[in-house]
Amino acid sequence: MTDDDESGLPRDRTWQPTTAKWFFAIFGFSLAYAILRYHLAGDVSWEHFPLFIFNKATSLAAVIFVACSYLIGRVIHWHDDDRRLRLVVIKFCGLTGFFLAGVHALLSLALLSPAYYAKYFLDDGRLSLQGELAISVGVIALFFLMSPALATLPMMPKAVGGVRWRRGQRLGYVALILVVVHLVVLGWKGWLAPGDWPAWIPPISLVAIVAAVIPLLSKGMRIREGHQKEAEKSD
Repeated sequence: MTDDDESGLPRDRTWQPTTAKWFFAIFGFSLAYAILRYHLAGDVSWEHFPLFIFNKATSLAAVIFVACSYLIGRVIHWHDDDRRLRLVVIKFCGLTGFFLAGVHALLSLALLSPAYYAKYFLDDGRLSLQGELAISVGVIALFFLMSPALATLPMMPKAVGGVRWRRGQRLGYVALILVVVHLVVLGWKGWLAPGDWPAWIPPISLVAIVAAVIPLLSKGMRIREGHQKEAEKSD
């Protein structure tokens, strides 16, 4: 069948009950974590929830979605019994991660001021090296996420060819590496002072970097295993 039995909509549509559960689970976790750490355990006023806290939740959710798009079927085996659904979820996570990363970039620009991010500014009001580096790396990471996002379009595999299409998908790993750099530049000093964490709850940047590193480690392990198999064959 090509249509959903209940709704009559295409079974391969990106938004469906399964992907909706993924969205509410990941974004709900990210939003709840941000509220817990910065409002309930921290001292951030609730008047900053609509933009400042929502932006933090969006940034975390974006990283988790992109990470999941590379982990489903490799580390996460929840949809292995239905290949069609697994591919839909992978596509959904990748596109949602890219979309939320774009939203995070826009919200961050709206908030970019010494009042919100004093440690990233110099006394004369200009961005410090830390601030400029974090922003530039983040923008480049968003650029690299565009390639796997565009590769999800139905006509792309045929238009660019299988080899180029797979290369485009791999650029997501480059984006994750840049995300790691972006997060390290932004938050490494805070990571080294757990005594300053509200209720000992880690910063969102630390949670996000763990999410970004997992698919990179998984990819590294697969590459290593591939090299080992080639070496065994050559022997």
